[in-house]
Amino acid sequence: MARSLLSLIPAAAALVSVVQAQAQDEAYHSFQSICAHRIEQRPDLRPPILTVNVSEDSVEPGYIFMAPYRTDTSQNSAVIYDTEGNVIWTSFPQTAQNVVYDFRPCEYNETSHLCMLEGQQYLGYARGYVSVFDESLTQVRQVKAQNGHAALDQHETALSYDKKATLTMIYNTERADLSAQNITTGMGWLQNCIFQKLDIETNDLLFEWSAIEHVSLQEAHVFPNTTEVVGSGLVASSPWDYFHINSMDENADGDYLISARHTSSLYKLSGTSGDVLWRLGGSRSDFELLDSFNFSSQHDARWHASNTTHDIISLFDNASNGFNRSANHSQGMIVALDHQADPPTARLLSAFAAPDDIPISDSQGNMQLLSPGEEWETSNAFINWGNVPVVTEHSPDGRIIFRASVEIDPNGMMNYRAYKVNTANLTLLPNDTPALYTYARTTDSDTVYYMSWNGATEIARWRIYGRNACDDEWVSVDTVDKAGFETTYRADQYFEFGMVEAVFGNDTGIRNSTIKGVRTFVPGPLLSQNCDDEGCQDTEEYNVPEDGAQVAMEVAQLREACPATPQELQEERDRVEEMRGGGAEGDEEDAASRGVVSWMLVLAAVLGSSWVLA
Repeated sequence: MARSLLSLIPAAAALVSVVQAQAQDEAYHSFQSICAHRIEQRPDLRPPILTVNVSEDSVEPGYIFMAPYRTDTSQNSAVIYDTEGNVIWTSFPQTAQNVVYDFRPCEYNETSHLCMLEGQQYLGYARGYVSVFDESLTQVRQVKAQNGHAALDQHETALSYDKKATLTMIYNTERADLSAQNITTGMGWLQNCIFQKLDIETNDLLFEWSAIEHVSLQEAHVFPNTTEVVGSGLVASSPWDYFHINSMDENADGDYLISARHTSSLYKLSGTSGDVLWRLGGSRSDFELLDSFNFSSQHDARWHASNTTHDIISLFDNASNGFNRSANHSQGMIVALDHQADPPTARLLSAFAAPDDIPISDSQGNMQLLSPGEEWETSNAFINWGNVPVVTEHSPDGRIIFRASVEIDPNGMMNYRAYKVNTANLTLLPNDTPALYTYARTTDSDTVYYMSWNGATEIARWRIYGRNACDDEWVSVDTVDKAGFETTYRADQYFEFGMVEAVFGNDTGIRNSTIKGVRTFVPGPLLSQNCDDEGCQDTEEYNVPEDGAQVAMEVAQLREACPATPQELQEERDRVEEMRGGGAEGDEEDAASRGVVSWMLVLAAVLGSSWVLA
């Protein structure tokens, strides 16, 4: 006999816990990301600022995954933050011109990876492909749509139950007879939603489902030309989006749970035939919704427990499509389905409401329960409020214990989804080198070091080095704790060249900024008038003398450096090969004596020499 999942629910849960979150501004401690300022040694990076408010110690430790887009003041990219708002990684060097959606941690092949959809944004959907990055932040897989359809859409990059495939969707423009929608003088155009399960290793198509083959147009709650994103249905460039699939999940039986925003329904699909096994919500619900429970225009439906008699699912209830509302605020929900009741019933167990100052989320959004599976009843909930770029963490009773917001952008910045992963479950070790900029106001001044390593999670400290000629020995200046994305250090003397080494918590060196060091920037006499001991101020104008004369060239136009010779590069490759054989074990030499620490040392130190050999 199947075990009833409702036996897992304490009696108190029968009373819905709907907690209206209060602003609690007086209880919060504010932090602002280091990226509120320019990143001195990586001025090419402009990740969005994240301002964080924290009220309680019960916040789960972790990294926050976001992908803000539609911004003029910063860059569209995937970003990982810590819980104080410091940037850990921005994907801009890898994703550049693409907009990123549904950026998340993913356990592909039982190993930590990062998954995201890269593509271009259209009105309510996107065209792109799924990118999978490994722990070195190298793209290892790229998954694309199959069967001759349009490119993959933005809404989902979840992994299959066995973690070997990705669940993806396509917004496919198709011809349709839309006479019932008053398009009677020519061809109608439909945005058909297609679900594809694609093998990550091979890109093979494992399963496909088409909305128009299983769900009637009569289930739509939005009609042509009635909302911003639904489309007119008159031309191929504006097809009627009657279904709008936005999430997919797979259970142990191989069946699927999908969410359709434009029918305000959730559907359970057979993993073999694709048949609709039940509907929750909308105009054809198979469940009686108890105690005035309802939802609409929802996102992000997930299974947390399931058997033949009961299901526990979560969803993000937008309660609005920007034109129509079913409630006054959006909220995250946990719902129990009882298939044994006659008729079957749906009961709201818990709801996590937005803070009072957050407007209703007209689009996007998600809720993540931070504890796995059947631990849902004791789990904190992490919620992204969609087109309102705010994330909150709630205790099981609904209290807000964490709140963070992305910088306000005049263009209306949005964030489709956000996730949180425990810091113990994510180790990122980039295959590039740390970045360093050194500055001194004069050759008699202190030298200021600005250092960072985009994406590295394991840095505890930085070792600082300096020298005054290419052939000099490196001087070990100091060791300092890592502080945020960019660490700043002032040496009390001038060094013509600087180098830094990232260091693990056990004092093992990870990698150096360069083989030969970077030359310290010293402004010329005229520029130095606009500089202080930290750096030089920016300007937005040319200062042309009134007589039109050109300012004398007071500064040499070539900046001398210490380039690595082919022999030195070969020696570095040899060091890599030696460390592949296990030579990294117990290596405690500092950077001044061994030159540059290779990437293979990082892998050996963190993952073990057997991984390196494999």
